[in-house]
Amino acid sequence: MGNLLILHGIGLTEYALERDLPLPGDRAKGKTAFLQTLERCRRLPEVTSTVVLTDLPEERLSPCRDPEWGRIISRSEWTSTELLELLKVEGKGFDHIFTVWADSPLIDLELSEKMYARHRRFFADYTFADGFPLGLSPGILKPSALSQLVELSRRHEVEICRDYIFEVLQKDINAFDLETEVAPRDQRLLRVSLSADTRRNHLLLKRIIQAGGRDAATVQEILESRAELLRTLPAYYNVQITGGCPQKCSYCPYPQFGDTILTRRDEMPLENWKSLLDQVVEFSGDGVIGISAWGEPSLHSRIAEIAAGVMEQPGLSLVIETSGVGWSVPVLEEIARYPGATDRGLKRRLTWIVSLDADERILYGQLRGEQWEEATAAVDMLRGLFPGQVYVQAVRMKSSEEQLDRFFRHWDKEEDVAVIVQKYDSFCGVLPDRKVTDLTPIERFPCWHLKRDMLILLDGSVPMCREDLEGKYLLGNIFEEGIGEIWKRGDRYYRQHLDAEYPSLCEKCDEFYTYNF
Repeated sequence: MGNLLILHGIGLTEYALERDLPLPGDRAKGKTAFLQTLERCRRLPEVTSTVVLTDLPEERLSPCRDPEWGRIISRSEWTSTELLELLKVEGKGFDHIFTVWADSPLIDLELSEKMYARHRRFFADYTFADGFPLGLSPGILKPSALSQLVELSRRHEVEICRDYIFEVLQKDINAFDLETEVAPRDQRLLRVSLSADTRRNHLLLKRIIQAGGRDAATVQEILESRAELLRTLPAYYNVQITGGCPQKCSYCPYPQFGDTILTRRDEMPLENWKSLLDQVVEFSGDGVIGISAWGEPSLHSRIAEIAAGVMEQPGLSLVIETSGVGWSVPVLEEIARYPGATDRGLKRRLTWIVSLDADERILYGQLRGEQWEEATAAVDMLRGLFPGQVYVQAVRMKSSEEQLDRFFRHWDKEEDVAVIVQKYDSFCGVLPDRKVTDLTPIERFPCWHLKRDMLILLDGSVPMCREDLEGKYLLGNIFEEGIGEIWKRGDRYYRQHLDAEYPSLCEKCDEFYTYNF
């Protein structure tokens, strides 16, 4: 009967429906990413029918309403199990199913042919490509594997993401026959997604197409030879909202700013905070907001309103890294009531990280201070109010290495909490070298933080990065200039990294390979 094409349009954004995406090989404005994806993928091997799955109203995808283009199945909400159940129903009678996200206009048809040949030759249940940027290849499913996949998903529901099929498969990977098309150049490290889902990715997609990208080979070449294109828009804004902290941690450089950190109560005014968020949304469209650059978030007199400001912006998510000291139940309950603060799946937009560093009082006191009971009690409060959204964190260093394994095992068995083991940072030699082991890559590459992060201090000033403790590389002030101009000033430092020419601060830094969002 031929093959079925499933286009996933769940979470399809405005960027996939804007008519300003150039056609490959043409610098002029072209068709929407959605329509380009649809037209290209209908040429996948032996495709005889197309189904678009979406959470948008059907009329938003009007080009697909013509039966010639295929059918649309629209639901306001989906789960991974519901998606797989529908694939099982729609796939009956077809030989194979191609699955593609509907905002991926650079799907490589030649690569897809190779994958399809491999899929049939080895009678695979599922075939995928590995090492390529996302958005260049489909997944290929055998319909007979879907009954088992559905049952597996019912036992292990996963969040809907671009790899949700593989996420389900991994729950019992040996039960399936998998085939992989491996890229000639492994570019997973670049974390590139050639999709029109965010302003950031949409911008990169346009840059790649305008640079000549039309298939896997040309795209991979461009990503290697034109690495300056990869610095698009900030994904992570790390903001200082308070000047004080209840602790003087042994591995933190902030106490070196003076003893006043224990008594300081200066904070970012709420009106400045809201102005900052408006600028972020206008410039980046979406992003992750951290509010723990320096200082303890709980000390802000209007912390609940600070969190609300992020929750009110649909494109933003919030990360609160805290000592766990200074929080009250009423404040946490107020934050938990905000839409998006505790919802599951794609709507959940708040993450908590509690820095504990030890699982017993004595070591905790040596590393952080005397608030052990309050900090651990805060973890219990948070995981009760925000189940599945709480992490406990420990910095790996010489003084705590012996007890780190016990810390991990203790918290790993706890429900509704996960563990982060963080690399020790000497802040370019400001602190003693307490690393247990050196994880620095043999070959240096451009700094992730220069590429994707923006640090904003209490007064709005923007240093080059968090390591710039003395502000020697200031890019500007967000309350005096626009984010766009400030972000652009960071280009020259990123280009220096591309040329392996590093500012003196960067020469001493080993944080370039660590990654936030």
